[in-house]
Amino acid sequence: MIGLSILFGLAGFAALCLAMSRHQRDLLGRTLSPAVSRTARVIGWVALVASAACAMRAEGAALGAVYAFGIDTMCAAIVALGVTYRSR
Repeated sequence: MIGLSILFGLAGFAALCLAMSRHQRDLLGRTLSPAVSRTARVIGWVALVASAACAMRAEGAALGAVYAFGIDTMCAAIVALGVTYRSR
C-alpha cells in the first residue's frame, strides 16, 4: 500500500505541475486549454487524497498521516527536480 501511495503522490504532483501554464510551456512547448488545465488540477488533488488514504489505510490514521506528509514531500521534490532538469 505504501508503494501505491508513492505512485499516487507522483501522479498527483505531476498532474498539478501540468495544470500550470508556465510548466506547460516549459514541458510541452505550448499551453493547454483551460478545461484541460482544470481537469489536470482536479486529477492531481484526487490523486494526492488517494495517496494519503493509502498511507492511512496501511499504517492507521496517526502514523499514516505522518507517512502521507513524508511521501508527499518526497514526491513533490522528485517532480520539482524533474521539471527543473527537463526545462533546462
